[in-house]
Amino acid sequence: EVRRSNSEHIRVACAQGPSIASFDPSNLYTIVGEWTPAATDCAKYLNGRGVGSRYEGTFPGSTRVGSCAGLTGKASTFSSEYKTFLRQYWEAQTRAYERGSGWIQWTWKTEIADEWSYQAGLANGWIPKNPTSRAYPNICG
Repeated sequence: EVRRSNSEHIRVACAQGPSIASFDPSNLYTIVGEWTPAATDCAKYLNGRGVGSRYEGTFPGSTRVGSCAGLTGKASTFSSEYKTFLRQYWEAQTRAYERGSGWIQWTWKTEIADEWSYQAGLANGWIPKNPTSRAYPNICG
């Protein structure tokens, strides 16, 4: 997954919608949990203490995709283009997951990986204060 382009991440998220919608809500509630707008495994300790990332090629057996610089850490280090992608990917995922009974994002707050933090997303604009407010209402077509 870390090899996907930003547009591929969005396309794959949107493609999950029909599958999620296919579950009968009168018989089976479908709630998607533990997801994030982060598209890499760059967050410190995500893969374990002392284990690197697939994205940078420091995870055993992985091949480098790129640098984690500017893709993890404090939101103040994120470019406006990256924040736009985080918003688009967040919206694509919530659109797809709302085809079922809803979603629960992982996680509310992180120490050093704002791209994983709902709280940081709210504070920095890639997650809207009203989760039904969409900057990209047609992200999934």
